[in-house]
Amino acid sequence: MCSSDLNEYLATAKRATLQTAGGAEALTAAVHQRWSVKTGADADAGSLVGQTPVTTTVSAMRALAVPAVLPPDGRSQGTEKTVWELSATLTGYKHESDGDYHLVIADDQGNTMIAEIPDPTALAPGSFFATQITAARQAFDEQFGLHEAAPAAAAPAGVPPAAPAPVPAAAEFSLAAMAPALTRVTESVTLQGLGFFDFAHGQDGVAPNAIELHPVISIEFHGAELPHFLTGSKTSRHCRPRHVREVFEPVRKC
Repeated sequence: MCSSDLNEYLATAKRATLQTAGGAEALTAAVHQRWSVKTGADADAGSLVGQTPVTTTVSAMRALAVPAVLPPDGRSQGTEKTVWELSATLTGYKHESDGDYHLVIADDQGNTMIAEIPDPTALAPGSFFATQITAARQAFDEQFGLHEAAPAAAAPAGVPPAAPAPVPAAAEFSLAAMAPALTRVTESVTLQGLGFFDFAHGQDGVAPNAIELHPVISIEFHGAELPHFLTGSKTSRHCRPRHVREVFEPVRKC
């Protein structure tokens, strides 16, 4: 079974799992494993503050060996104790149920991996990278015109605010996970982030070894540009609209 077939199988299995409350709760718990590591709040993350990023590529990250042991509240040696920097094409993103921005990035050969920008309001306590994560999130919001949901209107003076209707966590997660696919974009970006080995559960853009930049602590946008694997040659960012919402949109003539 090739990797694309396996990913499709895992995605189908996830959708089936989410049809039951128990399955949705189990998957919710699974994706929140190592939350302190995902948000840069583990003790090992402290040693990465101020580390000079190591330049790499999507292809090189996908080729890294998965450690035999991934500590639940700490980092494995090597990859997870490194701040990485890479340039790639952002081909899609979505706002996940846990608050993260899920980014799919690709190289010129079409190899993909995941990068995640956590919700700054949902970080594990004591994140060493809260300021950088917040800045990355703001940069992403500004680039794509995103914003958080507006707060509820204040109740009149003397009237206690109404409690929100309870929504079972499993149902909420199920609805989010069953939402439409990624928002398609083609943006040249440079990312910095901490290495993190996830587990494959049918994610969009997952690498064979499930390596991610998680959390992303810096993102720079360089304009819209189609990668080689879609065009066969680089297309100047000046010849395209600022945001290309569909990957296969025809190249605009200059």
